[in-house]
Amino acid sequence: MSFSSRRRNYLLTPHRRDGLIEWMKSMLTHSFVLDALETSGGDTFSHFEMLVEEHRRLEAEGSGRPSRLKQLVPTVGTFHTRLPLRQAFEVYNEKYKLTKRKHIQISFNEIRHIMNLAQVMAMRGVCEPKDGSKEGDAEVKDAESTDCKNSVEEFNGPKMITFDGDQTLYSDGSNFDSNPRLANYLYELVHSGVTVAVVTAAGYEYNVEKYEFRLSGLLNYFKSKNLTDEECQRFYLFGGECNYLMRLGNDFRLHPVKETGPGGWITATKYLPDSPGNWSEEEIQTLLDTSEKAVTESLNDQNLRGRVIRKRRSIGLVPESGQTIPREALDETVLRCQSKLSMMNEGIGSNLSFCAFNGGRDVWVDVGNKKVGVQVLGAYLGVDASDILHIGDQFLNTGNDYAARDVCPCIWITSPDETTYILKRILKLSGVEYELDNEKVAAGILSGNTASMVDFAELDRRTTAVKEMDVFTGDFKK
Repeated sequence: MSFSSRRRNYLLTPHRRDGLIEWMKSMLTHSFVLDALETSGGDTFSHFEMLVEEHRRLEAEGSGRPSRLKQLVPTVGTFHTRLPLRQAFEVYNEKYKLTKRKHIQISFNEIRHIMNLAQVMAMRGVCEPKDGSKEGDAEVKDAESTDCKNSVEEFNGPKMITFDGDQTLYSDGSNFDSNPRLANYLYELVHSGVTVAVVTAAGYEYNVEKYEFRLSGLLNYFKSKNLTDEECQRFYLFGGECNYLMRLGNDFRLHPVKETGPGGWITATKYLPDSPGNWSEEEIQTLLDTSEKAVTESLNDQNLRGRVIRKRRSIGLVPESGQTIPREALDETVLRCQSKLSMMNEGIGSNLSFCAFNGGRDVWVDVGNKKVGVQVLGAYLGVDASDILHIGDQFLNTGNDYAARDVCPCIWITSPDETTYILKRILKLSGVEYELDNEKVAAGILSGNTASMVDFAELDRRTTAVKEMDVFTGDFKK
């Protein structure tokens, strides 16, 4: 069987499908078959938009009555903002001419892109269009058509943006040592008053140098831009999904945020039911014991060339050196863990939030999840959920971004290049005027090859002292 056939057949399994996008795709198929997408496509997206609004209204009322959308797509979740789907479709179609195609219908990824664009549009505040009409009266396709000023107080977009790490900011298993445009856009966000946070499954406890190693290029870039103390304090990293909170200092190093006592992040968010401040050590160890047993059982049953790792707040299945674990085996392990954990406490499930996910090359079961991480950070900083945007690549039910959908608007990307494009759109629609740095100079800063901008003592501390880091364990290899 060819890879394409294998991939096609494998994607038929329910755990690798998104019910809402698949349903939208099926609805658009009728117009495509009838060669009517050009005349009816906009109206179809208007219908989707109306169903989303009805769903939001019924959820807000708390009547318990299922919306029409919920009946059509039982797995549909929460929408935290309105979604201008027709407007997003028209903007996307204007560029890519989807309705002009005769043989290839609109794809899953194209619908995902349209929904991403709609979410970015929805995160803008109210701007007065230059023609005097109200927002939404016409097709406001870009920030140029609105009077949105560029200032920290009037940034017209999300107040906080959280990011997954691997495959969102940098390639899976790699470090942030390239992509100068993405680094530039992240700087512009921080400079414009937006709180930026990396919420990652990488759990190295409070060994900050290990996180710094993964983000060394971005931290070098921030240093080259001479961020102010206030701007530095807008950059956070949440390790282990929601277990280890760090903030950037004016020395451009990460520093643990105080956990307990007055001003401590755990103490300040203990009122949230899922907050780490409410977890008992006994419950944590019980969850880890159950997970380790399930992962070990899966490893032995499938004769996998891997090993089991136990950390303070997570269990991992990682490949042996030079080996790979098949995707099917990884998903089997994830689903086994989810099943075992759901049967804890006589079928009630675990008392703690957890995340069992396929990381692409490995499987991890973490105590806590990104729902908790985003919710806790937003509460600690006083940012409302509707003003938070989470960007990640794993929104299927075997991924670790999936849970974040419950607490804030999300953007589903598949690569750092898509993240770069999304940030470009956010900045443009927010009214931020910026200039891209010279890419060769910026690339040199990220990689540590520009003499005029790099502190070589710091570069040596982060990269030369170690040749490579085991991203699974965080151990440095000599």
